[in-house]
Amino acid sequence: MSSSAAETSSMFYSMILPSTIHNKMLRIPLKFVGQFGDELSSIAKLAVPDGRVWQVGLTKFGRKIWFDQGWQNFVESQSISAGYFLLFKYEKNSIFRVLIFDMTACEIDYPYEDDMACEMCVEISEEQFKHEAELLSRKRKMEDGLERDEPNAEPDLLVSLRKSGIYITEKYKELYSTEELERAVYIARAFKATNPKPNPLFMIIWKANDKPCREVYAPARFAYQYVDEDSKSVEVQAPSGRKWSLGIHWRATGGFFLAKGWAGVSDYVHLTEGDICIFELVRHRDVVFKLHVFHQCSKITSWREKFSLVSII
Repeated sequence: MSSSAAETSSMFYSMILPSTIHNKMLRIPLKFVGQFGDELSSIAKLAVPDGRVWQVGLTKFGRKIWFDQGWQNFVESQSISAGYFLLFKYEKNSIFRVLIFDMTACEIDYPYEDDMACEMCVEISEEQFKHEAELLSRKRKMEDGLERDEPNAEPDLLVSLRKSGIYITEKYKELYSTEELERAVYIARAFKATNPKPNPLFMIIWKANDKPCREVYAPARFAYQYVDEDSKSVEVQAPSGRKWSLGIHWRATGGFFLAKGWAGVSDYVHLTEGDICIFELVRHRDVVFKLHVFHQCSKITSWREKFSLVSII
C-alpha cells in the first residue's frame, strides 16, 4: 500500500444520528476497524483543533468497536447535536484528531473553558490536515464513481437532492455554484438524519442579486405531487412560530411562486446571500409549510479548504 493510500485509509467520518445521542456512544466504521482495530487500546484520545484532548473509552465486541465511556462528556463539551458531522484522523497510539461540522455544514467555534481538565498531547497541523482531507476526498470520489477526467466537471447534485427526498428547481441551476449545491446536499442529508420520516420538502438557495432566486418557486415535480392545483394561497410558519398567509401564482408549465407577502417573511428571518431554506409541508389539505432556515456561515472558506463535501455525496 502506498503512503498516500495509508494516510487516506486512516481517516473516517461519521454523521451524528439521534440514536448516537440517545445511546451515548459512537461506533467506529468496520473498514477502519479492519485495518487499525488491533492496535487500538482500551482508551482513545480525541483532539480538537484548539489543542484540547479528551480520553474516551473504547468498547470492543468481536470486530466491532465503539467510543463509549467518556464519549458523552466529549459530545456535551462540544455541544454536538444530531445532524452534526465529525471527521476523524487517526494518528497513532489510539490518538484521533477531530473536526466538527454543524447542520449548516460549517465548522463549529470550539468552546473553550479554562478550568476544563484536558491533556495537551497533540499538535494540530493545519496544512497537514488539509493535505490528508484532500486525499480522503479523492478516494471517496473514486469509490462512489465520481472521479472525472475534466477538472471542471460536476456530479449531478440536484439528483442527489432528489434522492434525499428534497426538491430544488433545475431552472436556476446555472445560478448556483458547486459549493452551494454541495452544501445543500449536506444540509438535506443532515435534515433527513434528524427527521427519519420527514414531511414532503422543497429547498431554495437565496440569491439576493439574482431576481429569479429572490422569488420562492416550488418545483413542478413537488407541486404536482403534493399541492392541489386549485390552491390559491399557502401558510408559511417561521421557526419562531410566526405565521403568514401568502398568495401563490401557478405557472402554466407547473409549479408555483409564493407571491404577495414573501418579502415580509424574508425580511423577518433575515435572509442573506447563500442562505438555504427548506419548506416542509406539514399540512396537506390547507397547505401549511414550516420554514427551516440555514444561514450562510462566515467560516465557509476555511471549511472548504479542510474538507470537500463531494466526498460524502
